[in-house]
Order: sequence, then structure tokens, then C-alpha cells
Amino acid sequence: MIDRLQRLADMAAAVASPEAVATTDYGFTIDTGDSTLTFFAPGVDTGVCYCRAAVGALGEKACPASFAEAALKGDFFWRATDGATLSLNTLENAIYLTDRFDFDAFEDEAAFADYINGFQRTLYDWQERLAIALDGQEVAK
Repeated sequence: MIDRLQRLADMAAAVASPEAVATTDYGFTIDTGDSTLTFFAPGVDTGVCYCRAAVGALGEKACPASFAEAALKGDFFWRATDGATLSLNTLENAIYLTDRFDFDAFEDEAAFADYINGFQRTLYDWQERLAIALDGQEVAK
């Protein structure tokens, strides 16, 4: 793992807890209890890192078109994703939320904790919208 990614992993262990953070070949994960946030960098040190988490699986049910419309509108200039993007992982048939940031974006553990909390708020919002859609209800745009 590159040094800057290791620095973030160390910050994550201080912010969450050492038990919640797992190092992988490509980066690290944080188990929040409700979801898993995955932090990784491209194969070369480009100065950027990605944070990704599953919003949820689409399953066999068809989502109302209102969810797709809300997702597309929310993704437009990141209006409802706080800078992250929504995408469909076709291998898992699941929606993911992914954010890209510079390694130098966080001065200290408090700034990294704020980032994690903000990402989780956005993730929970989209998890709630997906649950509503999978229940067959219209999703607020």
C-alpha cells in the first residue's frame, strides 16, 4: 500500500477503531456496522484516492422509474450526492456510491472523520431511497 493510503488507514483506525479497519492489497476498509466503506487508489500514485460503498442490491424486483430519475437528477452536478457519483455494478446488480478526493484533502483526523460522516449521510440517504423504491413506492426527486 502506498504511503499516503497507509496514512489514511492510520487516520481511519484512530477515527473509527482499529478493529473496524481492515487493510487489503488495494487499500483499506472501514466497517461502520451498517455498511463497509472501501478506500483504494489506482495502481500508480496519482495523488487521488477513492471511497466506495454499496447503496444496495436491486434484487429481482423492478424499481419504480422514479428511483432512476432521482438518481440521475441527484448525480447531475452532484446535487444530491455531495460530490460523489452513483453507479450500477452490473456484476452484482447493485448501486454504488463512489467519491474521489486528493490524498492531501485532510489535515488531520478530525477532518477525515468529518469526511467519513458526510459520506455516510449521503450513503444512508440513497439507501433509504432505494429501500422505498424496492418497496414499490415512488421516490422523491
